[in-house]
Amino acid sequence: MITTVLLGLLILQLGYIGSHRLLSRLQRIVVLLLFIAGATLVVLPSLANRVANALNVGRGADLLLYFAVLAAVYAAAHFYFRLRQMEQTIVAIVRQLALLTPLSEGESKADTGLWTPDA
Repeated sequence: MITTVLLGLLILQLGYIGSHRLLSRLQRIVVLLLFIAGATLVVLPSLANRVANALNVGRGADLLLYFAVLAAVYAAAHFYFRLRQMEQTIVAIVRQLALLTPLSEGESKADTGLWTPDA
């Protein structure tokens, strides 16, 4: 019963990810490989135990937890560096915009509504 539910959830997630088409080809391949690995471990839980024993890890569940932690650290680092890159891009755009739109005569920064002096 639980196997059917887990496989159904994996298939729904794969369909949801594939329907958005926001992933590159490499990302789609990685997601597909992770789906296949997850489905295999759901159908054959003894395989996870054998792989864990080969890697000197106590149980297959522990091995899966270790991989989940590594994936979470990778995802956090990926999003952090992506956010930093977007921040740098925004700063560059705002600098260019500031250089291209000078203030007119008699207009101060406070008049633009974009900047207010500290009170």
